[in-house]
Amino acid sequence: MTQTSSILNSDPFIHQKATFLFMSQQKIKKPAIISESWLFRINRLSDIIFATSMTMLLLAFDFSSIDDVKSNKQLLKALSKQLPILGIYLTTFILLAVYWLKHTTTTRLMKGADSKYMWLDIITLAFVALLPFSNSLATAFPDFYAAIFLYSVNVMIIGVFSFSSWRYATHYDRLLKEPLEKEIADEISQDKWMEPLLAFISLIVAYFYIDYAQVPYILVPVIYGLRTKWIEYRSTRAR
Repeated sequence: MTQTSSILNSDPFIHQKATFLFMSQQKIKKPAIISESWLFRINRLSDIIFATSMTMLLLAFDFSSIDDVKSNKQLLKALSKQLPILGIYLTTFILLAVYWLKHTTTTRLMKGADSKYMWLDIITLAFVALLPFSNSLATAFPDFYAAIFLYSVNVMIIGVFSFSSWRYATHYDRLLKEPLEKEIADEISQDKWMEPLLAFISLIVAYFYIDYAQVPYILVPVIYGLRTKWIEYRSTRAR
């Protein structure tokens, strides 16, 4: 050890080279652990959370006003008051369904998941689980901008983290089964911004006409269907 130190000290060039090699070794990062079972587990968790969130949307319906109904006319009148709640329920249910379909489509292209992807997906699912609360708030206070604001922000956060997890998975094809053409990957990334953009438009509409705050969300299934067909067409042509 003493002899080695004396050689390094006597020859500055060797000392410099040894220092450089040591620092290079320190900078080398361990490769991320990619696990197929992790991807399987996060898919199972997402299925459970999406299914639970979709079911919990039903809790927004309020039938307390139907207790004193004594005729069919009174029942129909009471049910008509639930129509705004039904509208919000349907748009939120379809919104969750589209998010779930997108999650299923993208994970189908992946070979596995690592810890960073898992956390990005878990945060996404946390706000998916929160959406029934935002939905109940929007149905209980449909005339309050704050309720619509929280609902839309919830939708936007889901979209942002969904986009982030996909971009992370496709960066240098780190989590993909096989390389994906950049144009197709970018189109899927752009598609991830559809719901956040419509949520932002809903905020603007609600600011001026709060009764029509849910109208932009009607476009979710329409745009999703058209975008899916376009991406499938591009993918077929690429092959």
